[in-house]
Amino acid sequence: MKILIIKLRNIGDVLLITPLFENLKAHFPNCQIDCLVNSNTKDILPREPINKILTLDKKGSKLERLKRELTLLKDIKNAKYDIVLGLTNGDRTAFLSFISKAKIRVGFTPKNLWSKYFYTHNLTYKHQHTIESNLDSLRILNIPIISKKVISNTADSFKNEIKLPQRFIHCHFFSNWFFKCLSDEFCATIIKLIEEKYKTKCILTLSNAQKEAQKLANIQKIYKKEITYFNNLSLPEVSLLNKKALAFVGVDTAIMHLSGANNIPSFAFFGPSSVREWGVWDNDIASGYDNDFGIQRIGKHTIYQESLSCIPCHRAGCNDSKISKCLVGIQENLALKTLEDFLGKLSLVNP
Repeated sequence: MKILIIKLRNIGDVLLITPLFENLKAHFPNCQIDCLVNSNTKDILPREPINKILTLDKKGSKLERLKRELTLLKDIKNAKYDIVLGLTNGDRTAFLSFISKAKIRVGFTPKNLWSKYFYTHNLTYKHQHTIESNLDSLRILNIPIISKKVISNTADSFKNEIKLPQRFIHCHFFSNWFFKCLSDEFCATIIKLIEEKYKTKCILTLSNAQKEAQKLANIQKIYKKEITYFNNLSLPEVSLLNKKALAFVGVDTAIMHLSGANNIPSFAFFGPSSVREWGVWDNDIASGYDNDFGIQRIGKHTIYQESLSCIPCHRAGCNDSKISKCLVGIQENLALKTLEDFLGKLSLVNP
């Protein structure tokens, strides 16, 4: 049995397909599982039990991209897959599934008429957690769901691991989409709260993108003290750092989902996104959130989101302005009280 799972989205989206692996292996013990993902997301996937990771690389000239895509099409066709699970909306995933000539092709029904009949089994959108939507691709095939556990890819070590303090909280205040970010001032306030009141070091992670470096510089200028951070870690290395933390505090990003996969108590600030669909997953509870917005707790995790009528708007900031007033104009007193309730359960003051 050869199975291909397609998820051409972002890092967090790809991480949330990992619950499928254990269920497929339980139902088809000798199956071969391949994954097709965007090239910049492949490192988040665990190496077991995946046989091969195919990638779609969008870098380079149009001619270079065309050559790579033609090779990819050939590889998919020659692999002779039995089942293809297309877990991304859109025509590209539907076309790649169809090209495979797999007898069983599961995916979300494309809107365009020309690709509408590319799947043998069509999924419909449900307002539920993304993990449940991914698992629907197995339910439609009558494959039992025995696990909903998210699995991260974790490094064995990294260069500056020795510099980590024994007790720290992992903070990630950065995102490719800055409309998901808190103000620099409030980030500094959070760090000050954790380090001064709870006597616990904050370790920040970020990418090497210039805009994230500038945000970090602004936070440090406001805090007026040295901030410990790592901006050159791979995703498996970030996972290792996260696993050593007492807790995670950050915004709605892939690193939040990674923290959930590692069973680290996580506090996440949400803006325009639906918590019901994207809330940090608790592997022990393995159930979704009841509401789309507001302060919610599941298991060891807490999500803070303003209770506004416009949330979730699913837009790139207010009216697509790239600025989310529900985050940059957050009710600081309420947010900090909620964060303190979360931190208080960790027994940080008296190590």
